[in-house]
Amino acid sequence: MNILKSGILKSIATSEAFVKGMMFDCRTCGQCVLTNTAMVCPMRCPKGLRNGPCGGTIGEKCEVYPDRKCVWIRIYKRSNQRKLGTPILISSPDSNLYHTSSVINYLNGEDKPTRIPLKYLTFNQSEECQTLSKLECKLKQGQFVLTCEVRAPREGDFSHMLNEARLVGKSFDAINVTAFLNGKPSLPSALAASKLVKEGIEAISQATCRDHTKTSFVAELLQNKMSGVHNILCLTGDSYTGTPKIKQVFDMDSSLMLYEARHIREKSEINFTKYILKDPPRLFLGAAINPFTTPLFIPIQRLKQKAAAGADFIQTQIILNLPVFRNFMHRVVEEKLNEKLFILAGVPVIISKNAYKMLPNIPGVSIPPEIKKRFDNTQDIRQEGIGYAREMLIEMQQIQGVSGVHLMLLGSDHSALLEVIEGIYIKK
Repeated sequence: MNILKSGILKSIATSEAFVKGMMFDCRTCGQCVLTNTAMVCPMRCPKGLRNGPCGGTIGEKCEVYPDRKCVWIRIYKRSNQRKLGTPILISSPDSNLYHTSSVINYLNGEDKPTRIPLKYLTFNQSEECQTLSKLECKLKQGQFVLTCEVRAPREGDFSHMLNEARLVGKSFDAINVTAFLNGKPSLPSALAASKLVKEGIEAISQATCRDHTKTSFVAELLQNKMSGVHNILCLTGDSYTGTPKIKQVFDMDSSLMLYEARHIREKSEINFTKYILKDPPRLFLGAAINPFTTPLFIPIQRLKQKAAAGADFIQTQIILNLPVFRNFMHRVVEEKLNEKLFILAGVPVIISKNAYKMLPNIPGVSIPPEIKKRFDNTQDIRQEGIGYAREMLIEMQQIQGVSGVHLMLLGSDHSALLEVIEGIYIKK
């Protein structure tokens, strides 16, 4: 009898996959959310993102397959719900239901936990600090903050990273620790960030959906708490471009990552296991946004979603087009998102010709003609890059809604970061 039942269910799933494959290019996840995504299957996204485009989307094209239109751009354009209000938040798919019939799963309710949108939490919007983060306290005091970044080493020697951090540590309010650049192995961000904490430096750990399951992400939150790292940046992660291509995780997207971390912070409970933590990690939560994703309403809607999911602060993609960024921030203020999120503008410090040549290969980055001409014609790219960053640092302090600047070094000499900020008045 069980064999017969199994055969019938497989036949239904196969027939459904064929029909929905022809109509919607179905990926047979078994927990259909087409009614929430304007009848466009979100699983067609190469990263399997269920809640919106990644930051690598530029010119409405997919980061992974630039010859194709981004699936989520299509969804947003076709969905009135996603153009107004706060977009819904869809759970990660249940891998138990893959390659089964979504119709049967709907009828027996097995898909309900992943089909029904998550309920957003109600947050305490107090002006008091909610975490032990010094960065949070400075932002809530109205200070204009400066952050930069160092890279976790690819082997067990931290000396070079620590020397870079010591050089700039006293001049910046916090330092991001990047890891797994382009999906390549290194020591974890949480471990490297703990080394900065021991030096008395406020550290921002980074975690990407590309590299984490829900289990490993929660483990990293716990590790950060144990190490005294009170800030984390939750990122989708660039697609790995090496050959052979490794299997990437994407068990969550960045909004779901934020939701999990904020759920732990607010309720002391791991959302996906319902396990109650006696001493939960309560971290200051960051996310990223690409202001240059088009149409403009999409990054604004993504900001609404990330704010509702639990983000406290935002670090933007590299800013090379100031007029477009000003327009973006105008919309941010119009929507009062600056009252929910601290926006740190991403300013590049281009000091290397090789790094400049790599800029077009960074997902989500487009170089305007006037900026390209400026850097193509310079005789001293280091001074030109420092000069551009200084101009942007001054400009950003004049834009309503910008709470700070995140300097991204494109080169290897961290002393350039000190030259950028030297002599410039920073609002405190």
